[in-house]
Amino acid sequence: MKQRPDGMPTIDDFGVEDETIDDVPAGHIVAKVDTLSMDAWIRTTLNDEGMHRTGEIGTTIRALGVGQVVESNSDNLAVGDWVYGPLSAQTHALLPEAAATKIVPEDGIPPSAFAGPLGITTGLTAWVGLIAVGEVQDKDVVIVSGAAGAVGSIVVQLAKMRGATVIGIAGGPDKCKYLTDQLGADVAIDYKNSDVAAEIKKAAPDGIDVFFDNVGGEILDNVLDNLAVSGARVVICGAISQYQHLADVRGPKLYLRLAERNASMRGFVVSHYADQYPQAMTEISDLLRTGKLVLPEHVVEGIDGFPEALFMLFNGAHLGNLVVRP
Repeated sequence: MKQRPDGMPTIDDFGVEDETIDDVPAGHIVAKVDTLSMDAWIRTTLNDEGMHRTGEIGTTIRALGVGQVVESNSDNLAVGDWVYGPLSAQTHALLPEAAATKIVPEDGIPPSAFAGPLGITTGLTAWVGLIAVGEVQDKDVVIVSGAAGAVGSIVVQLAKMRGATVIGIAGGPDKCKYLTDQLGADVAIDYKNSDVAAEIKKAAPDGIDVFFDNVGGEILDNVLDNLAVSGARVVICGAISQYQHLADVRGPKLYLRLAERNASMRGFVVSHYADQYPQAMTEISDLLRTGKLVLPEHVVEGIDGFPEALFMLFNGAHLGNLVVRP
């Protein structure tokens, strides 16, 4: 990061530097980065203050990803092992062994899956938010914002597998077609070309039981105004519509609908549910092996494409799991 963005980041905010790793301290490894997961939280680290720990000017931008160990001074990780962790926006990462989690790719589960369906910020976030926090049930009406993104795509599929009626909100006809034709959503609402509030009322005349929100802003109010009369659960996963102006975040105007309809709203951080990771990973792994869960990858090649990929998160130019292959 060369400078902090003023509003939407631009290419001038970033730079690429060449450095060498001359020494691998005891208890450390060097991993060749294979896949970086492009997640909305990365944008918040570019601010002076934000939801996540801020990055410093001149430092490598943080990102989670998958890599293969090419040098090791560790008793627990060997050359050739695959690892997941905070590899950040670089081609090779020098990490303490405690920061790297060993992963085991297999047939049907390639290394990149751990930066997608099995990634903490993607598949595990979707599972925790929908199942542990949202407590989705058979016959619930579930609505998902940012439904064509990585987390949203998995939420749509997991909700359908649990017998829910699923409404996805996404931008543009291609993304809406993806939701219904590939992911099995019952209804897709194009927020760019339709009256979202009216479409929600039409799709869910008896109200929404579970809202998995990745967007915030006006869409959050649209759903609050259409909650079921009793027991609805609003799950706050993220608010990508607000990340450009965290010093002036717009909260929901219609939060009193929660009281009127005996509903609840809960935010969550996936790391607080680490005890449920094994259950989530077992279920998602089984679904991947049997081809019952899909998550298309939108790949940006080269570490110098990292800023371009970050821009894509906010202009809707990707479908499914956005990753960088350095």
